[in-house]
Amino acid sequence: MYLNSEFILTLSCLKDVDVKGVGPKKILAIGLKAEKYGVEIRSTEDLYSVMQNMNEKTIKNVSLHDLNVAHACALHLIEKSEECGIGLISYFDPIFPESLKNVIDEDGKIVPPMLLWYRGDLSLLQMPGLAVIGTREATPEGVAGGKYLSAEFAKRGFNIVSGLAIGCDTCGHQGALNAGGKTTAFLANGLDHESIYPLENQDLAEAIVESGGLLLSEYRIGFKVNRYSLVARDRLQAGLAQATLVVMTGENGGTMHAAKATLKANKPLFAIKFKDEKTNRHEKCLGNGLLVKNGGMYISGRDNIDDICSVILNHKPVESTLF
Repeated sequence: MYLNSEFILTLSCLKDVDVKGVGPKKILAIGLKAEKYGVEIRSTEDLYSVMQNMNEKTIKNVSLHDLNVAHACALHLIEKSEECGIGLISYFDPIFPESLKNVIDEDGKIVPPMLLWYRGDLSLLQMPGLAVIGTREATPEGVAGGKYLSAEFAKRGFNIVSGLAIGCDTCGHQGALNAGGKTTAFLANGLDHESIYPLENQDLAEAIVESGGLLLSEYRIGFKVNRYSLVARDRLQAGLAQATLVVMTGENGGTMHAAKATLKANKPLFAIKFKDEKTNRHEKCLGNGLLVKNGGMYISGRDNIDDICSVILNHKPVESTLF
C-alpha cells in the first residue's frame, strides 16, 4: 500500500495545525501519485517528497515541519481510538469496499471517504447491504413495517445498513437484531461513547457491536454531530448498500438525501406501501409516493421477499433521468 491510514490521517490532521486546503480530493491525488510512481510512504519524509513533486501549489507549500506535527496528532488519535476499541481503515486498504470508492452524493458527484473509523466486525462490508431509512417521526404502522421487512431481509443474508437515528433507522437495526441478522450503523459523529448520537440509542449502538454488527464513521473521536455531517453521512448509507428501503418519509424529509443518492447511482429504491391508506396519506409518508413517481418501487409485507432479493442481487445499473 502506497499511502496507508496513518499517513492519510496525517494529511487530514494538517487542518489541526492551521494548514488549509488539503482536503479529501487532494489527499486522494497524493495517494494516486505515490501509487503511480511506486513510492511506498513509510515516513513523513517520504510523504513530503511525494508532495514536493506535485503541481498543486497548496500541496507543495506544506512543510516537513507541518507534516511532523500533523503526524504526531494522527498517532495520538489512533492511540486514543484504540483505547476505545475503535479501528481505522482507508481508501487504499484492500478491505475498503469498492462501493464506497465509487460512492456518489445526491447530485451525482463521486465523493468517497478517505478514512473510515469502525467498531465491530469489518467482514460485514463484504455482505450484500440494504439501507433502511426514513423519518425520525415514524407512526406505529411505520415502525412495525420497518422492523418486519428489515428482519425478512436480514434472515436472507442482507446487512441492514442505517444511521442509528430514532424512528425508522432504529426499527431497521432492531428488525435485523430481532432476526439474528447483521446490521451496520453509519454515524455522523465520532464512535467514542461521549460522541454517539442520539443519546437515546447508545445502548442500541452497543447491542449492534455485541451482536457481531458494525459501527462506521468518517469522523474521529470527539467529533459531535452537526447538520452537515448528517447530510454527508446519507451518501454512505446508500453507497454501501445495493438497494435502499424507505420506510416512510415526508416530501421534504432528510431521508430524501439518501434516496436521491440511491436513484442517482441507479440502484433499486423501495418505499413501503402500507395496507392502511390513512398511513399512506400521513404527512410523514407522502414522500414514499413521490419517490415511486421518480423511479422507486413500492414494497409491502405481502410481496415475495425472495423475489425482491433476487431483483436486488441481479440488478445491473441502467441509465435514468431522475430528479
